[in-house]
Amino acid sequence: MDVNKLVEQIIDTEIEKIPGTEDKWEKHIYIKENVFIVGYKENEGFYDDNDDGTHVKSYSWYWELRNADTWDVLHENHDGDFTFCTDPKECTWSDQDLIEDIADVVAEESLRWFELEN
Repeated sequence: MDVNKLVEQIIDTEIEKIPGTEDKWEKHIYIKENVFIVGYKENEGFYDDNDDGTHVKSYSWYWELRNADTWDVLHENHDGDFTFCTDPKECTWSDQDLIEDIADVVAEESLRWFELEN
């Protein structure tokens, strides 16, 4: 698989809410015997209320490579380097709110993982 094809899959795969109490969303891309997960989760402890009463939340992108049968984690990046907020005016420190903004970085790192597993 080349980087452009993986970027396209990352962007085009539908993201779904993960069941449970966490505010967590993931895309699952099945490649051979592995599942590549790209998602984001709420950053605990970051909350801010706007003057208009709305609540601002911060989220971090992450990605993982797992064995599709056992669900064992083979590689992961939960560093939180890419973050975004529900109100960009309140969180001007981040411009990585869209998957399109980071898909190339995610794909490049993940392709190295795929090479290690094959």
